[in-house]
Amino acid sequence: MIMEERLFLIILLSASSAGMMLLALFGWRRRRTVPAALSFSALMLAVAFYCAGYALELSCDTVSGMLVGSRIEYLGISFLPAFWLLLALQFCGAAPRIPRIFLTLLFVIPVMTLVIVCSDGLLHLHYRTVGIASSGTFPVLYFTRGPWYWVHTVFSNLAILAGNALFLSMVFRSARHFRLQAAVMFLGSLLPWSAFIVHLAGIIPGGLDPIPFALASSGLLYAYGLFRFRLFDLAPIVRSTLVENLQDGMLVFNHDWRLVDLNQAAVPLLSLPQQEAIGALRDRILVDYPGLIAAIVAGGGLVEDTGEGRNYPPVLAQVSVTPIEGGWRKDAGFLILIHDIAELKKVEADLRDSEEKFRLLFEAAPEPILLMDDSCRFIDCNSAAVRIFGLNSRGSVLHRSPAYFSPEYQPDGTPSADKTESFMRQAFAEGSALTEWVFRHRDGSLIIVDLSVAVVSIKGVKVLLINLRDITEKKHVEQKLREISLIDDLTGLHNRRGFMTLALQQLKIADRLAQGMTFFYADLDDLKVINDTYGHQQGDQALVDAAGVLKASLRASDILARIGGDEFVGLILESGGETEIAVRARVQENLNAHNLLRIRPYRLSLSFGTARYEVTDPCSIEDLLERADRDMYRNKLEKKAWQPA
Repeated sequence: MIMEERLFLIILLSASSAGMMLLALFGWRRRRTVPAALSFSALMLAVAFYCAGYALELSCDTVSGMLVGSRIEYLGISFLPAFWLLLALQFCGAAPRIPRIFLTLLFVIPVMTLVIVCSDGLLHLHYRTVGIASSGTFPVLYFTRGPWYWVHTVFSNLAILAGNALFLSMVFRSARHFRLQAAVMFLGSLLPWSAFIVHLAGIIPGGLDPIPFALASSGLLYAYGLFRFRLFDLAPIVRSTLVENLQDGMLVFNHDWRLVDLNQAAVPLLSLPQQEAIGALRDRILVDYPGLIAAIVAGGGLVEDTGEGRNYPPVLAQVSVTPIEGGWRKDAGFLILIHDIAELKKVEADLRDSEEKFRLLFEAAPEPILLMDDSCRFIDCNSAAVRIFGLNSRGSVLHRSPAYFSPEYQPDGTPSADKTESFMRQAFAEGSALTEWVFRHRDGSLIIVDLSVAVVSIKGVKVLLINLRDITEKKHVEQKLREISLIDDLTGLHNRRGFMTLALQQLKIADRLAQGMTFFYADLDDLKVINDTYGHQQGDQALVDAAGVLKASLRASDILARIGGDEFVGLILESGGETEIAVRARVQENLNAHNLLRIRPYRLSLSFGTARYEVTDPCSIEDLLERADRDMYRNKLEKKAWQPA
């Protein structure tokens, strides 16, 4: 019976150790999307060592064997308080405000504890004496506590108490949905502390340590609290300026379809009580708007919802759904934009009712409206349509097709003329159509619009009623949101991810148009020397200067990026007789001009390599970069060979 009890505890501890290892791996994989995941992983790893060491200690019958297990335990025990407090700080959002020196000092006592326990000559500071206690059902390690044991005990209690206080504060400070998450975390924080007090008091018979079992239970509660309830946070650096200024109603849901944000425009549109809505499920928030829910599920569309049941106003809107990608998963959340088109629908209804009203409302409509016949030619338009193209008169618009005011290709790569015919056929067949379109303003700038088409009858003749809604600003906002993860902070160039994204798109276009391209690889020479001699601030300035030289040497249509350290890459598009020789010459000319200014205490120098992409000999971007890198390295060696010894 004794052996069965002992074996059961060993198996339970081993299983707990394996489970904590899996939880540590689970948290590590989510470190990019859950702020406290890294501290959680470290804490679970420490618990895993604790459980594994205690299992080994219980399986041994000698003091030396038990001490080996005890030392493995202290790989976790030493650092548990520090990781515990870090988890609480990150969960509460206080970690960024804590000085770095404090976070460093937090690990001084844990490191010293581990050194003392693992050193035979210092072990007496922690354990005055060690032996085997046989008073219980099976032998366990017996020890008398040394002075350092109490130092570590006081440190552990203070850290755990501080962590518990932080978790408890979050229970009272959080919004309704987040309060449940904070309560789970607080409950998890009480278990090990209670077990720690019980262990110090010697209440458990047989000298058994209850702490690892309590920690394993807390790990499960923490995992549930962090990852079951985790919510997506829109980057605060852009929210206030980009989101609140949108005229469209905006809702942001996490991957579980819980509301995590909404702007002021969404509050009057849906009559949502903002504080009550945060953290609630989508279907609960929009229970009175089944049409809106259906449009979101369908990925967007028109909504005509009466809002019956709770006296909410009717919703007549165009809904768009944009997935928000996040690191390890592609469904980190969803951005819902709700554009109220009640006025537009009213205009369309009045147009069908009366030709007299049609002309009045047609001219008075604030948004551009055009009429197009079955030959894809505009036959009428209002003043707003004239203005959106930057023209002076209605006559400049009439008898021309949408393709005339558009770039040659639309963003999806379809020729504008072909896409005009396609959506016209769809509109006549289905009665309406909706698409995103890019027009070109008279000054050359691009105008991005939502183009909605409806078939109407005027004097018995079916024509297309086209409404344009300028979404250029909204697209710029979305672009800025994407650039948060695509731009190098130091130089303002694209980073590796941004370069690969744009280069892959350009590769497809090059294959379709049968155009060649040139890749180049540039390396800033002697960056380490600059850092060592003049300091890292000057090293950063050298990188910024090099980026400026390269950017000035390329065209706006070319793609330039810093992919790490002192390395830059570029993609030179083939057009207008542009050659790699011309680019090399411009780079060298701009380098010389920069160095002649003598604004830095060092000379700027770049090693340069290129690789050619031919449509007849296709290859991957990685292959091109590798070839350009080899060519750059040859250039660097040649330059060193010419330098005097």
